[in-house]
Amino acid sequence: MNRLFITIFLSISILLMAFCSKVVAQTTTGLTPTGIKTNTNMAISAANAPNHKVLFQYLKASGLLKQAAAAKGQYTVFAPTDAAFSELPEADRRDLLLPSSKQKLIKLLTYHVVKGRLTSDQLRDGQTLTNLTGQILLIHKQGNTITIEDGRGTVADVIQSDIRTTNGVVYSVSRVLQHIVE
Repeated sequence: MNRLFITIFLSISILLMAFCSKVVAQTTTGLTPTGIKTNTNMAISAANAPNHKVLFQYLKASGLLKQAAAAKGQYTVFAPTDAAFSELPEADRRDLLLPSSKQKLIKLLTYHVVKGRLTSDQLRDGQTLTNLTGQILLIHKQGNTITIEDGRGTVADVIQSDIRTTNGVVYSVSRVLQHIVE
């Protein structure tokens, strides 16, 4: 699959999650299964995302935002919130915005995307998912609590789930996965 196409879809998916975060309040117990259906693609829905401004900034810096509307297919996106990005060292966050870091940024963003439309009822404890960079994400699920573990052991809580768009499903997550991308 064309790497540019994959990256474009990632940006669409992540932006939609940001938009939906203002629609459904986060609970203190973790996962908020939203089941929201937007009836639009992720790019159209995501422009006003209050909890994903950093992600939106990275999508623009990567050059993917302009091409996002053309993306097709079904994907599942684990979209880090602004709070998740704020946990990264400030120097790392600034570095990702440099033109020389564009490929690193694209790889970071695509790390959060898997092919296929996976809703929370399809995720199982111990399930592995291969993301668009070819790396493994491990699902942990206990009742309504879902976490995603990356290859380095970073665990992100799923805060909101099942944002259903015409081209995929989005989850809002509490941590940036694989934040040190080689």
